[in-house]
Amino acid sequence: MADRKDQKIAMLIDADNVSYKKIEEILNEVNRYGVPSIKRIYGDWTSPFVENWKSSLLTHAITPIQQYSYTQGKNSTDSALIIDAMDILHSDRVDGFCIVSSDSDFTRLATRLRESGKLVIGIGERKTPKPFIASCDKFIYVEILDHKSAAKKKATESTNNVPAAGTKATPRPVAKESTPLDDDILLLLKDTVDDTADESGWAFLGEIGNLIIKRKPDFDARNYGFEKISHLFKSRKVDFEVDERANEKSKNKLYYVRNILTNETPHETQETTTTATEAALAAPADHIAEEVTIPSPGNKITADDVRKNQIRITKDIKSLFPTRTRKISIIIQDKFECTFSHRRDRSHVLNLGKDAAAQLGLAEETHYLVQKLNDTTYKLSRAT
Repeated sequence: MADRKDQKIAMLIDADNVSYKKIEEILNEVNRYGVPSIKRIYGDWTSPFVENWKSSLLTHAITPIQQYSYTQGKNSTDSALIIDAMDILHSDRVDGFCIVSSDSDFTRLATRLRESGKLVIGIGERKTPKPFIASCDKFIYVEILDHKSAAKKKATESTNNVPAAGTKATPRPVAKESTPLDDDILLLLKDTVDDTADESGWAFLGEIGNLIIKRKPDFDARNYGFEKISHLFKSRKVDFEVDERANEKSKNKLYYVRNILTNETPHETQETTTTATEAALAAPADHIAEEVTIPSPGNKITADDVRKNQIRITKDIKSLFPTRTRKISIIIQDKFECTFSHRRDRSHVLNLGKDAAAQLGLAEETHYLVQKLNDTTYKLSRAT
């Protein structure tokens, strides 16, 4: 595929499902992904409902495609757009498609275009059905484009209405900077950081962004009031640490993100944790949890696990481990501070680190015994 800036994009617009007022912002958004070499809009141009589109078509050089409504109540625009999309696909003139609509009827079309190796961008309203969103590589809500346009307009007004010397400016209301993230999105961010992190826990922001979009095509920092994903991570100082590093190849800085983990459970200090660990080690064997095999039967350590110095904790033994992402102590021969990543619906991950993995002898297709000493301390040994 061509370089992202040079990608040729076929932009196909369903006039029945988008307002003419949003076209400029939509075009600006498409330009971020490539060059819209084909721009077509589909509708019944004899209908008064699309009358306002006509001036915008001339301004932005968009080709109108006439499609009569043969039957009242039926949307014949969809079939015309789909047929044209397939013709363009087989002509192999473009690298990707942008479908501007909130209609779920284009779900199969988007899936078919992706099957052919084409980039598919969807642009529509928040009411867009989830299947269509999931069928796109990237989905953008027009509402966030409206917000961006409004911000530009307000900035322009502020510039044009500079108060004269000696006069006092009227204060303007400050826009809300962010929308609180729900638990699902926060978990998505944390999981993605873990999945792309190196041994020290740092993950490159570019890799984080790419993986998030693969998992959730409609994710966009602008949905939560931030222009860039780096700003979103920086705003969550309780959850993430952001490191700005110099880039030798350009003036732009490189951003790295790491999950912030706590060593303490609520109302627990490091001193009480150490005391509890010592007490657990000194306690009779019948007071300590039985040893459990990890990975559980039917699972195994993979080459990827060895490379990442990790052990995956599957469903049947999840109850043995904490109910949130945090740091825990692992005792092999020596005691190590490790990271436990809570993944809710997926396998949890015990990130051992290089030194602990080496002492444990972490290897493919091996199994280990884990014993819970207390809420923050576990003993690991190789199964015989």
